[in-house]
Amino acid sequence: MMARDPAPDISDYRKDETRLWLGVLDVHSFVYPELNRQLKERTGISVSKFDVLAQLERYPEGLSMGELSARLKVSNGNVSGLVNRLRKDELVDKSMSAGDRRSFVAVLTPEGRQRFEEAAAVHAEVLAKCFSHLDADSLAETIAMLKSITKKPSGKAPTDHA
Repeated sequence: MMARDPAPDISDYRKDETRLWLGVLDVHSFVYPELNRQLKERTGISVSKFDVLAQLERYPEGLSMGELSARLKVSNGNVSGLVNRLRKDELVDKSMSAGDRRSFVAVLTPEGRQRFEEAAAVHAEVLAKCFSHLDADSLAETIAMLKSITKKPSGKAPTDHA
């Protein structure tokens, strides 16, 4: 996909950029509340907790708190709070890293793995309903387009501070 030349009509191009951003927000507002509601009602966990469990399920040996924070793209403080709440729910265990005594590693408990599997089924069901009106080609094109937005050479959004 080639980048559009904004020179011919910069005003329309800027409006389209805003429309794209508002569209992304609309999709989030369409999916996230229903996903969060269904997960909480049916499994007792929020989307945020689900995301932690999903990362830990992918790494059975566990993840350091820093790795988990980076993978979830949230602050270390947010991850610590989520992991502590999941520990209280007995879905995650946390221990000192064998390789770095300053670091902690989070792992799923057997109950956490079971709860994640239940939640993953709900997650898949809700997404299937939310996107049921899209055919396979439309879904693939949308995924490709969204991925193309985030493919910057630096891997970061542009800023005035760079």
